[in-house]
Amino acid sequence: MGVSLFTGWLPVVVTALGVVAAVFLLIRRLRWWWVWFVPGVIVLSAIGAWWVTTVVGENLFAETLPRIIGVWIGVIIAAVGLAIGHLFASRWWDKIVAVLAAVLVVAAAGNQINNHYQQYPTVGDLVGATSDQEINGPPVKTTGSTVPPLPVGPLTQTWTPTGPSMPADGKGKVSPIDLPGTESGFNARKGWVYYPPAYFASNPEPLPVLIIIVGQPGDPGDWFLGDRVQSVMDSYAQAHNGIAPIVVSPDPLGSQINNPLCANSSLGQVDTYLAKDVPNAIKNQLLVDTDPKYWAIGGFSYGGTCSIQLATNHPDVYPSFLDISGEVEPTLGSHQKTVETAFGGDEAAFKAINPMDIMSGKQFPNSAGWFIVGENDTDYTPQQQQVYQAAKAAGMDVQYWVSPGTGHDWGTAVAGLAHVMPWLGQRFNLTA
Repeated sequence: MGVSLFTGWLPVVVTALGVVAAVFLLIRRLRWWWVWFVPGVIVLSAIGAWWVTTVVGENLFAETLPRIIGVWIGVIIAAVGLAIGHLFASRWWDKIVAVLAAVLVVAAAGNQINNHYQQYPTVGDLVGATSDQEINGPPVKTTGSTVPPLPVGPLTQTWTPTGPSMPADGKGKVSPIDLPGTESGFNARKGWVYYPPAYFASNPEPLPVLIIIVGQPGDPGDWFLGDRVQSVMDSYAQAHNGIAPIVVSPDPLGSQINNPLCANSSLGQVDTYLAKDVPNAIKNQLLVDTDPKYWAIGGFSYGGTCSIQLATNHPDVYPSFLDISGEVEPTLGSHQKTVETAFGGDEAAFKAINPMDIMSGKQFPNSAGWFIVGENDTDYTPQQQQVYQAAKAAGMDVQYWVSPGTGHDWGTAVAGLAHVMPWLGQRFNLTA
């Protein structure tokens, strides 16, 4: 289950088998095959790839998919088409081999798409294997036991978490969590939580909270695939006596492909859900510091856009934020479509929730955050720079960082989270 889908022997084998299978599917000693069938498959594959990357991409994901993704989609369509062609004027074994060959080509192309986005790092992530850090649900909430109260100062200097329940391997735990849309009515899927080792101490103390949002399409568990959150937070905790923030990934979408814009609109009351329901549910179930100074919102792609939305619409709830590869404004593909679909054509209603418009007329002296983008992300870099400059002009204490060698992928998200942890630890008063 831990075999990598990005590096090592497996992707090499999958690619090699895909190439061999593609050659088998392509070559046949039939005149009609080369005169009209293969050219026809090529044309249909090109049209299909264009339709998926452009029409489907813009309607489901609010953007045209990258050209390289279109190439691999075309390969998949061609493999299926050629396999169908092998079902005619062929022996029984040729038909069976053709189907198997198509599967191999689809697997090879699919893994190339997976590698582009770095979505599923291992075989276990792809098939939904359970992490060895997973527990059934939130532990029973306890109260702080330090008597007298801790002295004033950074938590890592004033508190030593102890007790037999702290994980012996120095790693935190993760679990699903119910975060109901009590006030918003938003029908959310289960969220996920990371608990640092110190959360299980016999002398517990309330911990700060980082709420982190996935991209679209996405699932709340995406941040936990391949131990993304776990690896970053475990590393921080191991350097700080088991102390790290609690990380919660709620559902901002409602389903894998929904795009409710992270706002209150005709598409759902997502702003209310993330600004009220989620914090309330976390405070009810987990031992956390309830002071907003020790709460932050962050996310990747759609989640990055969502983070700056919440930071500007609710600076009293989320005074700290991490915008990783976000857009210049929430979108369903175009500004006009967004305003018409989500706000009934009311431009003023859109401007009332749009970070760029809010920051143009309001100052945020108590807000701080990071804007992060991949070095190879040519589409989102100009947008991140634009929002960063607007945040500076609005009086925010903001910083900008480029992740070396990454694009619009999970490599940027994980590198960005790791990069800001020292800053976040100071912001949360964990370290001096």
